[in-house]
Amino acid sequence: MALSSELRLTIASLFAELELVDQAVDAFLQALAWDPDELPNVSLAVREAAANAIQHGNRLEPDLPVEILCTVEGTNLLVQVADRGDGFDPETLPDPLAPENLLKPTGRGILLIRNFMDGVTFEFPEAGGTLVSMRKRITAAKPGPSRDLNQKEDD
Repeated sequence: MALSSELRLTIASLFAELELVDQAVDAFLQALAWDPDELPNVSLAVREAAANAIQHGNRLEPDLPVEILCTVEGTNLLVQVADRGDGFDPETLPDPLAPENLLKPTGRGILLIRNFMDGVTFEFPEAGGTLVSMRKRITAAKPGPSRDLNQKEDD
């Protein structure tokens, strides 16, 4: 079976669909032999982008799709998440670390995305919606400790 270097998902704008996103992205990253210590952070960044597209972009309208594309280009994972909403200005988002925002239940998604990924851009196509593009350098799983198979356990 050949390893695919692309994952495409189209989901309805329902939070229940985030479970599918998690499972598909995790399986894709594991197939790339991604470093298991970094896998949860990358997976969470994709989940946050998808959740933002569902809630803030498509305003929980189940008929409006969220499209997710993960591709490998050289040594980078590229992830794009697109919604059909009205778009937003990322520069006007409140600082989630400001004291007045610390106890708010939302507002940290883009902060997490920016911290877990190596690059993040926002585009607003003429046709509408938001396209979030994320880039992460691929880190392969670290080899485990080697041991001499001829050596006894109690040596």
